[in-house]
Amino acid sequence: MNDNQLKCWLVQAGLPVSDPLQSGIDRTLTDGTTPLMYAARVGDVDAVQALLARGANPALLNADGNGALWFACFADSEAGASALIKAGAPLDTQNINGATALIYCASAGKTPLVRLLLDAGANQELMTLDDFTALELAANIHCMRMLKEAKEPANV
Repeated sequence: MNDNQLKCWLVQAGLPVSDPLQSGIDRTLTDGTTPLMYAARVGDVDAVQALLARGANPALLNADGNGALWFACFADSEAGASALIKAGAPLDTQNINGATALIYCASAGKTPLVRLLLDAGANQELMTLDDFTALELAANIHCMRMLKEAKEPANV
């Protein structure tokens, strides 16, 4: 995606465009959503990659404590989540409910994303504010098995 295409994408999405390819790349909406978070939420991998290439910060969080990685998981975008992980998006940020991307994916039964997050080193011991882990909230047997296997020490 070239600069003009990115500017058009930002305008069409209703996102800040004053100088999006310079200092404005991480300008937020009133709820703290950045263009990168929005691109991740709508599953637009090209926009995610274009924003990352221009210096968008994958570690920023919105007012609810969710970041671009959370939104890529919400969009069920493995490619978006992978790009964000490679760009240094934090794996274990907890939102206002204490949920991480791993907890969300496990509770929503997003098996491929649970695998991606576990392989990247996500901490499965973190708990929600209600004291539930990803394993305890796993929505399907596949997520549950992956989380249990990742938790068990390897046989030597």
